[in-house]
Amino acid sequence: MKIIDKMQQIVALFEKEHIEEARVDARELIAFGIGCSPIFIKMNPQLDIDFETEKKIDEFVQRRLAFEPVSKIKGSRGFWNLDFKVTKDVLDPRPDSEINIESVLKYKKDKLEALKILDIGTGSGCLALSLLGEYVYAEATGIDKSIEALKIAEENAKINKLSDRFKVLCVDWNNPDWVSHLQPKYDVIISNPPYIKNDEILQKEVVLYDPAIALFGGKDGLDPYRIISKSLSNLLNKKGLAVFEFGQGQEFEVRKILENSDLEFLDYGVDLGGIIRCIILQKK
Repeated sequence: MKIIDKMQQIVALFEKEHIEEARVDARELIAFGIGCSPIFIKMNPQLDIDFETEKKIDEFVQRRLAFEPVSKIKGSRGFWNLDFKVTKDVLDPRPDSEINIESVLKYKKDKLEALKILDIGTGSGCLALSLLGEYVYAEATGIDKSIEALKIAEENAKINKLSDRFKVLCVDWNNPDWVSHLQPKYDVIISNPPYIKNDEILQKEVVLYDPAIALFGGKDGLDPYRIISKSLSNLLNKKGLAVFEFGQGQEFEVRKILENSDLEFLDYGVDLGGIIRCIILQKK
């Protein structure tokens, strides 16, 4: 079967199941099965696909029809300037979260500064490691209560050759003494905590393939901010920067919570869809 015919076949299946971006996903899966880039697929629609490769692609298609994200099928996701291994144990890095990185770069302009960075709820490590890729003398600590997630974060540090400046700690901010496991002060604290309301209805891709502990933040989605905020001031150096992601429409409540932590509001960050997605604060 030719690439173009396989493409049309898969797109029809995806559209029947109301899978968004059917054509993009089909091209990604065909490329992954062949072992080439999606651009190659686009430029060579008349090439033949051998039987074994087509069988492999069909397996990927069935997984996508079960709403498994393409990134989880491929086992990797690009974020900022790096590639990250992803599994069911970590939240899939979203392009909208790149605004967190942009926000740090906006206020910490010296890329040669030896920053001490703390990533709270590190998951795949995408935030901390992306910052280490920008600040060549920085060091980062990623904390998470999921041991499985921390293993993935360590693997991603190795994949991106950043292990020498990155360490992980198994820490649960729900424990009263969680701060005692950390070094006294940091120059940057960055976090994408769980912020979805417990009763919110989500897409199947998210519910089935992202870990619940990385999604749900209590009745109103703001419990992690309330807990973490109590220790933020003690964790930050003078003029230390805090960047926190949140969900659509949560900006005013999150600001109110975090400003009570002896932090000064600097700005909001807006994601690719024009939604206010993160808050930037500085220690007074």
